[in-house]
Amino acid sequence: MEQIYAGQSLFITGGTGFLAKTVIEKLLRCTPDIAKIFVLIRPRKGVAPAERLQKEIIESRVFDRLRAERPNDFEAFAREKLQAIAGDITTPNLGLSAEDARLLRACVQISIHSAATVQFDEPLEVAVEMNCLGSLHVAKFVQSCSGVRCHLHVSTAYVNSNRRDARISEELYPLDFDAHDALKAVTTASPSELERLRVNLMGTYPNTYTLTKSMTEHLLVREIAPNFPLIIYRPTIIGASWKEPMPGWTDQIAAAGAIFLAAGMGVLTMLPGDPRNVADIVPVDLAVNSILLSICAKIHEHESSRVSPEPPCPLVKSVAMNKPMVVHCGTSDPRQNPLRWRVPCVLVPEYFRKNPPARGLFPAKFNMIPTHQSFQIQWFLTYALPSSVYSTVANKSGHPGHIKNAAKLWQLTWRARNLVELFKPFTENQWIFVADAAEKTLRPYATKDFWIDSHEIAWERYVVNYCVGLKKYMLHEDVIDVDIEGVNQTQLALSTGRILEWDPDHHAISFPGLLSDVAWAYTSSRKPGYTKSGLLGRVMGITGWKEGMNHEASHVPRPHVESVGGLRNSVLESDVVRAAIEERAVAHGMDIEDVERQAASILSTMAAQLDYKAVRKFGWLLRKVCRNMYDQIHVDETGLTRIRDLLAERRGSVVLVPTHRSYVDFLLMSYVFFAYNIPVPYVAAGEDFLHMGSLTKLLRESGAYFIRRSFSDDPLYSAVFRAYTQYLVSRGHTIEFFIEGSRSRSGKQLHPKFGILNTVVDCYLSERVKNLYIVPVTIDYEKPLEVLLHQNELLGEGKIRESISALFKSMPVVRKKFGSISVKFGVPLDVKQHVDATLARAEEQEMFVSTSAIVEDLGYAITDALIDNATCAMSHVVAAILLVYRQGISKQELVRQANWLRLEILRRGGRVVGTQGRSPTVVVDRALELLHELVTMRRKDLVEPAITSREQYPNMIGLGYYRNKLLHWFNREGVLACAYQALDAFNLPSGSSQSVSSNSEAGVDRKELLDGALFLYEMLTMEFVRKDDREADRAHLIQSLAELETRNVLVPVASTSSRLEAADGAMLSLLSTLMWPFIDSYWVAVTSLFALRPHGEVSTEDLLKRLQWLAETMYHEKLISFYESCSRETLQNALALLERWGVLCSRRLPSKDKGNRTVNKPAVQLLSLTPHYSKDGELEQLALRVSKFRKLPPGVQPATTSETEVLARLPALSRM
Repeated sequence: MEQIYAGQSLFITGGTGFLAKTVIEKLLRCTPDIAKIFVLIRPRKGVAPAERLQKEIIESRVFDRLRAERPNDFEAFAREKLQAIAGDITTPNLGLSAEDARLLRACVQISIHSAATVQFDEPLEVAVEMNCLGSLHVAKFVQSCSGVRCHLHVSTAYVNSNRRDARISEELYPLDFDAHDALKAVTTASPSELERLRVNLMGTYPNTYTLTKSMTEHLLVREIAPNFPLIIYRPTIIGASWKEPMPGWTDQIAAAGAIFLAAGMGVLTMLPGDPRNVADIVPVDLAVNSILLSICAKIHEHESSRVSPEPPCPLVKSVAMNKPMVVHCGTSDPRQNPLRWRVPCVLVPEYFRKNPPARGLFPAKFNMIPTHQSFQIQWFLTYALPSSVYSTVANKSGHPGHIKNAAKLWQLTWRARNLVELFKPFTENQWIFVADAAEKTLRPYATKDFWIDSHEIAWERYVVNYCVGLKKYMLHEDVIDVDIEGVNQTQLALSTGRILEWDPDHHAISFPGLLSDVAWAYTSSRKPGYTKSGLLGRVMGITGWKEGMNHEASHVPRPHVESVGGLRNSVLESDVVRAAIEERAVAHGMDIEDVERQAASILSTMAAQLDYKAVRKFGWLLRKVCRNMYDQIHVDETGLTRIRDLLAERRGSVVLVPTHRSYVDFLLMSYVFFAYNIPVPYVAAGEDFLHMGSLTKLLRESGAYFIRRSFSDDPLYSAVFRAYTQYLVSRGHTIEFFIEGSRSRSGKQLHPKFGILNTVVDCYLSERVKNLYIVPVTIDYEKPLEVLLHQNELLGEGKIRESISALFKSMPVVRKKFGSISVKFGVPLDVKQHVDATLARAEEQEMFVSTSAIVEDLGYAITDALIDNATCAMSHVVAAILLVYRQGISKQELVRQANWLRLEILRRGGRVVGTQGRSPTVVVDRALELLHELVTMRRKDLVEPAITSREQYPNMIGLGYYRNKLLHWFNREGVLACAYQALDAFNLPSGSSQSVSSNSEAGVDRKELLDGALFLYEMLTMEFVRKDDREADRAHLIQSLAELETRNVLVPVASTSSRLEAADGAMLSLLSTLMWPFIDSYWVAVTSLFALRPHGEVSTEDLLKRLQWLAETMYHEKLISFYESCSRETLQNALALLERWGVLCSRRLPSKDKGNRTVNKPAVQLLSLTPHYSKDGELEQLALRVSKFRKLPPGVQPATTSETEVLARLPALSRM
């Protein structure tokens, strides 16, 4: 394909138009070896063709992608490849200068004639001049070019719209008149004769555009030499691009775009026509690829048949005519992928209601009315009557304002009616344009870059992207670009679209729209052929339900589910359970039968009882609940396709490891798998859900199995759990567990727990499965369901116990809105590869590797993948900005700052979901709606956190939960920023105890900056999960520092490269603000330990309560700057770190065992200072070192090393 165009020179007319401009872009981007593109441009008053080429083509946004791909040489490249030719197709010889004519005749090998008038209501004489005479002039000139290999004439599929045949083939149908005679009559007619000619010639043609295009085809085949390589290219309704050069690209308001935009602006609310008819919109990039492939095919056909040319086809006796290649480009052929009008009827007004245009007149609504009579009645009631009544009343009142508005309303009504009349022939009628050329002739030449398969298009996404393009490129509004992944990955698009909402085009008569959830639950996760079995299935099949549609997830076979008896036998007779039974019988002096009954009871309480009838009921219920609560569920289709392939090919057992932020998590994975026709997973759930009546039964039958939070002290329970889990894995069932163990109350990733992972990996190491694939799944919420509960729990309030009464009390929550959910699947971790690689490294280093080491490495690899795949929403971005501006920020500035931060996240490889195709203002407004409990707008247009009273201070922790979602993108830069701020303020080496240095040298030392940042990074290791590796940490910080320099946040001091100074204070401030609350928490934890000297000892739980009390006291006394520093989780992490650092030591009080009963209550842990830090000066040094990185509240002096001064400033310490 590319070789056909390499070294070739093209001649293109209509280059400033939508289609030809996109052809030029495609040629420059995908065939850069092309020699030259000569663009015929008509001079305008005062504007030379070369200037028009620069302004209207080279500077066009159609080249945005190519500019990004060639940032250094795009302008030079475009000017080298493109050359403007002054000319006019309506004049003989195209109005070319002699020099230009000679150049074109010598160079041109391929020509594309796209210039035309596309106005439907163009006067006949103008349409004939442009479309008929212009095409003949171009064809005549092209035939005079010595090296021409092909000429493509852009016509329209509607040249035969005068016919009432349902199917239109790729051929020239006879006209009712002679085209030459008609041309001569029009060009010589007087004005009075033109109207009569127009009526006679039009016949049943809908407009002068289709008439003149039809005449042109017949004129060309008679005027062009019989053996000349001619293509007549017939596109249908050309619309915005599907994916190239970018999704939704358009630069014209015409055809479907005019209808969509009029509907979006509220001008047009109805059209006549059957919504089940084919819309026959073709994306411009598909049309462009079809043009270029047609040329390739015609050149190949013409040059390979020169020896024995086909005889010309005579349409008129004894007149030799050209036999062109006729190519239809549309989507109405059933072999293609037809779009029906009912899809845009739903999606266009829905998009514009959610994203109203700035200049919109009325709320968007749009529908199509099948019968002419019904349309006329509705038009009269909706448009004509209100306009007439208002005009009459306004004129009677004589009020100037009302008279003016009535005139405007009448004009809008006239414009809307004009649109209706122009498009009525194409919406009331339906033609099937047979696409034999696309299916047979062009397909062998198609490649990935030059695709023509319309089955790739997911029409629902296309229509939305079209609306986005109209807002962005036509209305010139600030709209965030759509996600390219949504057009590159469409294999599961229909299933994604149906996950919450009904697909408007799935059923011939839309009958299940009345029972959409029932239809969805019944048809999801079924084997093919379900419309031929069962009563409901047969009814759906008879009434037109389409099974196995394009972009619908295919069925993945389920593993066999063993009977209850077989399960009990397999688990209870396993070696590990038998050994545990015998051990307990001996240890407690019990009969084997009694212990066996205990084991059977444990298994009965634990095991799932998967039943797809219950799964369907649960799916039906969850769909209703989720649709009420969530706007959208963003599913990573690429990652899900990988999982589907793994399961379908049975390459090994699959284990899902999602993040845990909400109780919705374990319901969500089952729901997603059911929706995408994948066997639902077995989910390890806590025993908290065991006492919820019928819901517990429904969960168990949907795949949940229930385990204790901790059972390390119960060998029999551990054995049953291990045997049951390995039984599921070994039989090919997908299982799911949470590696974090519990929900993260702070929104950050928690450190991995290795118990269940060890059980799963042992299944592979013991060769019970041939391989194991662990899939990290990152689930992110725009607004977590339990965020306010987490906020209270982080302040020390008790957790609400799960029960049926608690469930009923929480029922009102389903009527609230929680935004969207993002589900991102990581690349499956191949356990076999991981183990083999670990053992190979150990063998090279002559080391022994334990199973626990393998599991730990794997656990951190899973955690890294969960973090890398994390996304965020604008609620997280807005919360982060509001915590920087705690005294309030104007709405306009909030929008600007939030959009800036969104772009910074994208620069770091992050993804902000729920923003694509929407304006920055709209997404910020939506974020503020979701954050309404935590923010307030006391004054007009001023947004501030709702923290005006002490009772509202916990809202800062709630906002901190949202902000923490951003930390993994900024934490390394954040510690560097804090270290810079500290060193810049103190101007002395990190950790020094000396007084402020007199050295006034500008900036900070690069090495000291890295040392200070490394100290902070190690101190916050419990907050930002990673495996301990000091060398890797330093390397990551060096890389982050280089990125800060690349972005000009920090720059070298002019005199030396060893020192750095700030160049972007705003970015440094944001980065520091993300870290300072954590530093304050750790400083509070260190400072509190003064109360344990010299030999104090306190339980961990008591110390945590005292720490929280101390932190709150310090905040109220303005000794720390951030209320989020009172978070229980951060203070708990601080104590864990101090124990790792050897500042604290712990001992456990043994739990008392009463008889043979197992005690689940954890042992009490007591903490005390280690001897080293009990000495004077050591703890003070640590406290001072941490304090240097803090942001001090106004009026607070830097800390000293004196314990007496510390206690004097913190009298609360003496009360601890």
